[in-house]
Amino acid sequence: ETKVVKPFVEKPVDAEDHNICIYYPSSAGGGIKRLFRKVGDRASDFDSGVHHVRKDGSYMYEPFMKTQGTDIKVYTVGPEYAHAEARKSPVIDGVVNRNEDGKEVR
Repeated sequence: ETKVVKPFVEKPVDAEDHNICIYYPSSAGGGIKRLFRKVGDRASDFDSGVHHVRKDGSYMYEPFMKTQGTDIKVYTVGPEYAHAEARKSPVIDGVVNRNEDGKEVR
């Protein structure tokens, strides 16, 4: 049996599945933050009642990195080049910021 120490991130092995969970330790209040594809202006929600990992599929686990609310999205990586954008993480409040045209602000 392998133990993973909270906080940690649980990602589906299927890269097309964007239902990601962040599990928090009881010392931080416990529960999970669910990240998902944007629905309206939301991209996450918090559930204080969940304490166990999902057992309904294949997942990979990695440590949760504290970034003070910044999310990095990497678009392309080459031998001498990488392109990425930093933006407010949906983990903070679940809200996706949009401009007056309805496009996501990055």
